[in-house]
Amino acid sequence: MSNKHEEEPRIKSLHSNQPAYLTFINRTGNPVDIAWLDYRGNIVRYRHKLGSGGICHQDTYFTHPWIAWHSYTLERATFCGKKFYLPEPYKGGRHRTVVYIDRPVKSLLQLCLQAVKNLVRAEDVDQLEIPKDLQDPLKNRRRIDFVDEIVYRR
Repeated sequence: MSNKHEEEPRIKSLHSNQPAYLTFINRTGNPVDIAWLDYRGNIVRYRHKLGSGGICHQDTYFTHPWIAWHSYTLERATFCGKKFYLPEPYKGGRHRTVVYIDRPVKSLLQLCLQAVKNLVRAEDVDQLEIPKDLQDPLKNRRRIDFVDEIVYRR
């Protein structure tokens, strides 16, 4: 399975030459899934439902991008305000790079649309007496196609 986020250019891993050692810390207040983008830009989930305040150690490589999303709503999380995290190469020593996973900052419109999406099914949006320019984003529901890391390695 693959996923190409429409709002982003194709982001993918380039090579596995330089190791990087990460510690992801979930500061979103909700469980998140963490995934690596492989050499074709496919999403490979490495961690499912990392709890609020949870810590995940990940050995990876420089040029290997990572993304995260809310485990239930599929809303993208951010890494220090960015949509994806690209590791720095390991410089020696006995430490890992700490990477904070946060909630994105949203506009009032985005917050309201999410609240309505949680209450109304996509197929029922046309029945709402609201402007069409609000109906369209309510019909679009996020979907993330990924393969779990355990399946990917087979």
